[in-house]
Amino acid sequence: MSDHDQNQPDTIVVTGGANGIGAGIVERLIEQGKRVIVLDRVAPAASSDLLTWIEVDLASPESTRNAAQQALAAAGVVYGLVHCAAYMPFIPFADISDDAWALTMNVNVGSAFILTQEFAPAMRAAQRGRLVFVTSSSFISPPPGLAHYVSSKGALTGLMRTLSHELGGSHITVNAVAPGLTATDRAKELVPQELFDVVASNQAIPRTGQVADHVGIVAFLLGPESGFITGQTILVDGGESHL
Repeated sequence: MSDHDQNQPDTIVVTGGANGIGAGIVERLIEQGKRVIVLDRVAPAASSDLLTWIEVDLASPESTRNAAQQALAAAGVVYGLVHCAAYMPFIPFADISDDAWALTMNVNVGSAFILTQEFAPAMRAAQRGRLVFVTSSSFISPPPGLAHYVSSKGALTGLMRTLSHELGGSHITVNAVAPGLTATDRAKELVPQELFDVVASNQAIPRTGQVADHVGIVAFLLGPESGFITGQTILVDGGESHL
């Protein structure tokens, strides 16, 4: 039985919460009255008494552990983790360097592993918790030039599934949300409009995905109604991919 104080807002840690899908998630959680700790290299644009920013380099295991310990010192118990940060440069397979491979794995998978290690003990003691990993529909339908990124998202999916079994006995759920191509500011810098149009034409719902399409699913997976859902990947890609 949890000794959670119902009068205190739950604390949710969001990596990559300064922009893109992560920023949308942060805004939704603040609207819900959650206390949010953003782990990112840059400060989030959102402003609220419920929001704390901890600067971190998720490519560095040491920096990631230090940030996790700062979050625990600030919050006591972290109820939820949303791992949204990702490194995704387009690089042909033959040109991926050892450093680029390691950087991708550290940011996209390693930091989620470290943060879960740091937050899980208090979650287990409280007998409650939520982990949501933002993966990618590219793991189902991989494009060229992203072998390192797609591999990292596959590894993150495997981590999610394994953790769902290891942590489920403590009433901690672990799930993934897999967005399709989404019109974030970063994606619009990297992806030509023609590709957005081609992807949309291949979807059952023929329009480009927006940040707002993802935040509600993540909020649901963090909430009480999702307590019997774990180890699952929810595709949010307009029906382009199928599990």
